[in-house]
Amino acid sequence: MNLMNLAQSGLSSAQAAMNVVGNNLNNAMTPGYSRQTIVLGEAGGRTTPYGFFGYGVQVNGVQRSYDGFVSNQLRYASTEYAALGSRYDQLSQIDNMLGDDTANVSVSLNNIFSALEKMSSDPVNPAARQEALSQFKAVTYQFNTESNTLNGLEKSTNTQITQSVDDINAAAKQLANLNDQIEKIHGRTGEVPADLLDQRDLLLSQLNDQVGIKVNENTSNGRVDVTLANGMQLVNGNHAYSLEASASPADPNTTIVSYVDASGNKMQLDESKITSGKLGGLFKFRNEDLVDARNQLDQIALQMANKFNEVNHAGYDRTGNQGGDIFGIANPTAQANRNNAGDAALDVSFTDISQVNAQDYTLTFKGPGQNDWEVQTEDGRTLTPTIGANGELQFEGISITPQGTPQAGDSFVVNPVSGAAENLSVAITDGDQIAASSSADLLDESNNENIADLIAIKSATLVNNGTLTEAYASLVSSVGSSMSGLKQDIVTADKTYNAVALEQQSVSGVDLNEEFMNLQMYTQYYQANAQVLQTATTLFDTLLSIK
Repeated sequence: MNLMNLAQSGLSSAQAAMNVVGNNLNNAMTPGYSRQTIVLGEAGGRTTPYGFFGYGVQVNGVQRSYDGFVSNQLRYASTEYAALGSRYDQLSQIDNMLGDDTANVSVSLNNIFSALEKMSSDPVNPAARQEALSQFKAVTYQFNTESNTLNGLEKSTNTQITQSVDDINAAAKQLANLNDQIEKIHGRTGEVPADLLDQRDLLLSQLNDQVGIKVNENTSNGRVDVTLANGMQLVNGNHAYSLEASASPADPNTTIVSYVDASGNKMQLDESKITSGKLGGLFKFRNEDLVDARNQLDQIALQMANKFNEVNHAGYDRTGNQGGDIFGIANPTAQANRNNAGDAALDVSFTDISQVNAQDYTLTFKGPGQNDWEVQTEDGRTLTPTIGANGELQFEGISITPQGTPQAGDSFVVNPVSGAAENLSVAITDGDQIAASSSADLLDESNNENIADLIAIKSATLVNNGTLTEAYASLVSSVGSSMSGLKQDIVTADKTYNAVALEQQSVSGVDLNEEFMNLQMYTQYYQANAQVLQTATTLFDTLLSIK
């Protein structure tokens, strides 16, 4: 092989190498880009009596820097961090609400007792009575406000769940399309396009941030199959399956997510099994943190209102009438499942508020008979209610009377404390209606015995063996403890993610200094081969000049 051909192969290889380096430098800041490396090899040669003579160099390919094992590790670290982050963003809003030292339920409760103590020294003083009434209104407003904040968080979480499902479906569809493109190109050329593989991995990362996934990669043709953590297929070759967000049949205020299979059948996801990705974090916040905070707040509001009403009933107001309710308490409501076949409704009322538990009960109609209703708690226990004379079901402080005609399988959900804080109201309209006296005698103006009982509510054990302020402090503490643990988990997850990301970048990332050195090396390589070409040209010219 002559020098001309050798120089040509060297120049072509040097040019190709500089193109690869230049592409690396151009895309050093491109998200998801994986560094590429040119692979050079001998172009062969021939053996002669004088020895082996090579044919020069050839380009054997361009290699994409990629490690599937490290990429899987990075996806795992990323999806765990995303779950913690989405939960933290929501829970921090509850923590901020409860952490306001100037405006919270505990402050309002203390203000009530301070006002009652002032009123105790002069029970007939109109100004003292109006001050006490104002504090009753203030604590009601505080309960209403905090409940509305929690309701707003529920709506916000439902919206984010819907958006996350949309993002998951979009990413899955794009991955299926990329699979199709990559397989077609591989079928025509036998090669897999590096740019499409980068797009594929970027989409996998985006999908993984929304929900935890498992990736099965065919390294020969670039195809990836994706399943959810529970094993349900999300991407199979060029076909994408979808998720659907919709209102829960059991509770329209709750957004559920269903898996839609190839036949269009929908299967509700078990939210307890979706623990990673943004979606997993949102599920955990809504189903655990939010439910717990709201139940505690509602229980405090219900027990406070009931105790004040109970004590006020035992005394007499300024006009000598027996005291009435200070607070208005709404009866619980039963939420019918949207898929119920019958027209039944449940009338729910309190029988003993002090015995009420803050939890969901599911009532299912099994069919006609004395035990036609089954009552289950949220932890799976089955209760046996007392059946009243009119067919009402009585258990744990509530009475439920079925109305209408239920069908077998119809179900309802009841939480006795639900809405207690949101719907709390002040039932009295004038401070004179506060029953300060234990006597109906209007001449006994200094009688403050019943107001002493109202003040004693401050130290009464009402919620979980604690006082009202202790119960609220427990709520604040439980949220604060969750936040503290969550912060530590986020710090740990962040360190893990950064360590794996650094390892991934050491494999696939572009080092500008290294590429600059490669550019100089291949420039010299090009110049050296140009010198070979110049030498070949000089020799050729010499031959032509011989006469």
